[in-house]
Amino acid sequence: MTHSDSQRADALLAELPREGRGRLKVFLGAAPGVGKTYAMLQAAHARLRHNVRVLAGVVETHGRSETEALLGGIPQQPLVRSEYRGVTLEEMDLDGLLKAAPELVLVDELAHSNAPGSRHAKRWQDVQELLAAGIDVYTTVNVQHLESLNDHVRGITGVQVRETLPDWVLQEAFELVLIDLPPRELLERLRDGKVYVPEQARAAIDAFFTQTNLTALRELAMQTAAAQVDADLAHGYRRLGQDAPALRGRLLVGVDGDAQAERLVRHASRVAQRRHLPWSLVHVDNGRLRDETARQRLQAAQQLAERLGGEVVVLRAGEVARTLIQHAIERRASLVLVGQSRDRLRRRLFGAGVATRLLREAHGLEINVLDRDAQPEPTRTVAPRVWVWRHYALALLATLLATGLASAVARVMDLPNISLVFLAAVLLVAVRSSIGPALACAAMSFLAYDFLFIPPNFSFAIQREEDVLTSLFFLLMAVLTGNLAARQRRQLKALRETQEQTGQLLDLSRKLTAATDRQAVFSAAGQHLEGWSDLQACLLERDAEGRLQVASGGVLQFSDN
Repeated sequence: MTHSDSQRADALLAELPREGRGRLKVFLGAAPGVGKTYAMLQAAHARLRHNVRVLAGVVETHGRSETEALLGGIPQQPLVRSEYRGVTLEEMDLDGLLKAAPELVLVDELAHSNAPGSRHAKRWQDVQELLAAGIDVYTTVNVQHLESLNDHVRGITGVQVRETLPDWVLQEAFELVLIDLPPRELLERLRDGKVYVPEQARAAIDAFFTQTNLTALRELAMQTAAAQVDADLAHGYRRLGQDAPALRGRLLVGVDGDAQAERLVRHASRVAQRRHLPWSLVHVDNGRLRDETARQRLQAAQQLAERLGGEVVVLRAGEVARTLIQHAIERRASLVLVGQSRDRLRRRLFGAGVATRLLREAHGLEINVLDRDAQPEPTRTVAPRVWVWRHYALALLATLLATGLASAVARVMDLPNISLVFLAAVLLVAVRSSIGPALACAAMSFLAYDFLFIPPNFSFAIQREEDVLTSLFFLLMAVLTGNLAARQRRQLKALRETQEQTGQLLDLSRKLTAATDRQAVFSAAGQHLEGWSDLQACLLERDAEGRLQVASGGVLQFSDN
């Protein structure tokens, strides 16, 4: 098979999962009022003229007479009404549409959140079910509802958009149509009452619809449409068996468990989309303990990256910067994106932050550093860690023992050799604990060495110049050896955790391979998850009527959603 035949085959295979599914057509706009719903209804009338069975699932006219006139000529599926806290809510009748099985369904406002108690929390999930049933869908969405643009929109408009949808929903669309309207014309339509009813127009103009905001949102909409066009063009090249435009490497975004993690992921998604790069979220676990807040932030960032189409990678090593560089080389990445490190006294004294080290050591890689958000970071509630003080107690005990041993051998050993006793104590503490207690042991050992053994004794004064040099070398060696030993301990711990996880996955793989039926698979998975002491697991499956039931594990309480 030639190279062109292989490309053509790969392109055709990529379309196989779409067979039997409906096609999604998205009408994308920069803001409400640009004419998305009107354009969708016009396209639906064109399909009607070709004898296509069209059914309007839900269309929001917002009282616009032109839109209502177009909607009047299209068959509509009645909405489902429900009561929630004394308020009557109307939602699209998903089951009715599936039963009617039209060829095309119109679904307005794709990012809409459904009423509590609905089968799906979001309207885009309803659309996915319609597509899976082989029904084509026309839908509308504004660019500010894309998940990856959430921070950008907030920075532009000052408004936090709550209703969002994953970017992959648009990326899987069969066709994306950009509905564009210059900001001046949109503002005129708003003032004339053609976007909202008149009593809402003034508040909308003051809060969201300004010339600057609309221009910025318009640019975001154009960039999103351009990225989709580039993706379709590359796929077209592959179907012809020709070389598609080459992807320029990969983007890696290094994420820690700080408050900027999700913001960094959204920025990485936008950069990758604009440059047409595959991208990965990389977290380097260096063995340092984290509080619960940091772990939750890291998990939220990883889940967000998966929703935005990124790959999630967790590496275990002691050196964060060097590990990122090595992983970038292995994955042939061209761009590494990290956040700006917080200024800390320890980093200023004992080494630069990750961003600074990447800029210094990553030769041939493009390093982007995202500035920290100007908003103050919320106060973190750190759980008390009593066990840390045991390590500092160990540092004090090691110093006392080293002092006693040095006093015993002081008569038969030269002064420089006595310092080796204290160095041994520093190494012992570093191997048994971490860098903090090791540095504390080094400082206490230096003071004890100076006070008891360097003339004049029982004084911190130093008379001879050679003793000054000996003391300084001792302090330097104590700090370096303590730091290296603590780092080696973290790397060893990370290696052990990696080996343990690999063993667990291998054990699970063997059990699943030996499973001969559905119940055996559930049993193997349940036994594997029961070994995690910090996890309460419950495996569910659907019965013949589509209801969830417990297949393995303890019975937990779940809401309908």
